[in-house]
Amino acid sequence: MLVFSFCGKQLRVMNVGIMKRSIKAVLFDLDGTLVDTEALSDKAILHVFKSRLPEDHTFHKWHAEQYSDDRLPWELKKQILGLRGAEWGPIVRNYAMDKWEVDESMAPSVEELWDQWEKNLNSFCVEVEACPGAPQLVEKFATLGLPMAIATSSRGAAVEKKGANHKEMFRKMSSVVAGDHPEVKKGKPAPDIYIEAARQLGVPPSECLVFEDALSGAKAGKAAGCFVVAVPDPRFTPEEKAAFQEVADCVLDDLWKFDGAQFGLAMTMIN
Repeated sequence: MLVFSFCGKQLRVMNVGIMKRSIKAVLFDLDGTLVDTEALSDKAILHVFKSRLPEDHTFHKWHAEQYSDDRLPWELKKQILGLRGAEWGPIVRNYAMDKWEVDESMAPSVEELWDQWEKNLNSFCVEVEACPGAPQLVEKFATLGLPMAIATSSRGAAVEKKGANHKEMFRKMSSVVAGDHPEVKKGKPAPDIYIEAARQLGVPPSECLVFEDALSGAKAGKAAGCFVVAVPDPRFTPEEKAAFQEVADCVLDDLWKFDGAQFGLAMTMIN
C-alpha cells in the first residue's frame, strides 16, 4: 500500500513499510552533507594546476576569467561528487588535458593530484563551515539516543582537519569510516563504506538512515541496504535531481526540511 508524503517541497510516493520501520542508527556523508567543503575542494583542485603550470599557460587566463571564484566548472564538478581521489583523479586529469590544454607531460599523476589537493584542502580547512542545519540535525538525533557515524570518501587525515572547527558535532559521532579504511575496498557507489559504518555501530544496514549530497553516495547507501535521504547540490537541474529521486527514499532542498516522522522517528527540524 502506498501513501503520499511531503519530502522537502516535493510530493512523493512512499511505502507504508518505511513508516513502520525502526531506524536504529544514522550514517552521514561528510563533504557537502555535514561540512561545506565543496567550494574549498574546488579551490584546492584548481590551485594544483595554478601552482604547477608556467605563468604563460592558457590555464591562468581561464582561471582569471572563468574560475576567479575558485569553483570548478559544473560539468566537471557533478562528475566527481562523492568519489575518492583514486576515482575522481583520472576524471579531473583527463578534463584538464582536454579542456584546459594541459600537456600530458605537465599534468600531475592521479596520486600527485590527490596528494596535492589534500594538502591544499587541509590548509584551507580553517575556512570550513557546517552545512545549513547540520549541527542542529545531529543534536536532534543525539537527543533521541541514536548512534551516529560518518562514512566519507575523504582520507582519515583530512577528516581530522575538516572537523577541527566542528568538534561538538564530531564528538557526537560514535565512529568515523574514512575512504582509506582497509575494509573499504571499493569507493562509493559501492556499498563497502556504509556496510562497514553500520558494522562498527553494531546495527544492520537495513535499520540505518543515510544522509548524502552525492548521487554516488546515495547509490552506495541503497546498495548497502540502508534508507537514504539525499540533499543534492542546488546547481543540479530538475532533470538531474530526478536521478536522486530514483535512488533515494527522500530528496530534500536542505537539512532543515528533514521530518523524522517519514522514517518513524519522533523528531522534526521545524520547531
